[in-house]
Amino acid sequence: MNRLIVLTIVLFFSFFLTGCSSDERQATNIHKIMEESAEFEKDFAANEKELNETRKNAQLVYNDLISLDINDKDIIKQKIEEANTYMKKQQALLVEAEENFQKAYKESVTIEENIKKIKDEKQRKQASKLITIMNERKKLMDTFFKDYHENLEIQNTLYEYIEDENFDLKKLDEQINDINEHSQEMGEIIQQFNQYTKQFVQAKNDYYQMN
Repeated sequence: MNRLIVLTIVLFFSFFLTGCSSDERQATNIHKIMEESAEFEKDFAANEKELNETRKNAQLVYNDLISLDINDKDIIKQKIEEANTYMKKQQALLVEAEENFQKAYKESVTIEENIKKIKDEKQRKQASKLITIMNERKKLMDTFFKDYHENLEIQNTLYEYIEDENFDLKKLDEQINDINEHSQEMGEIIQQFNQYTKQFVQAKNDYYQMN
């Protein structure tokens, strides 16, 4: 009887230690994946910083342009050239930012397979929060990229109208309103995205501390 009890205890601790070892292994793998994803996130953050600076400069040119008198043809031409330069730069940076963000997401989301193998319920639940937050961040950025591309297209059409001296005030007002609405929505998305990023960092640290 005593041997049976001892054997049961040994088997229990053997199972317990195997579970701990397995969870530690998953934590190590998750950490490695997140580090690799972070490299793409750094590139994405650099893209976003440069994109934001370019957008600010483009906004100044845009503000100058829509405030000009239609008779200021030389200045209008100069401003449109500046606007087109900034627009091309934004398009290039936007594509690069999108690529780096998608790479970061595709890399990080692979931790889902590791999470399924975590035996400790609390650890698995905490790690699952990472997936939830990552998906929310992706939804926001997909919308942001879509809005940004649309905004650049509207701006391009607006500048073409002005350059061709097609001063249909109703159309111009509609396009200006569309641009302003898109810009406002993009700003709100970035604020939400930054909040999710803070939540993600906290959730990741909380998970790491459990191992």
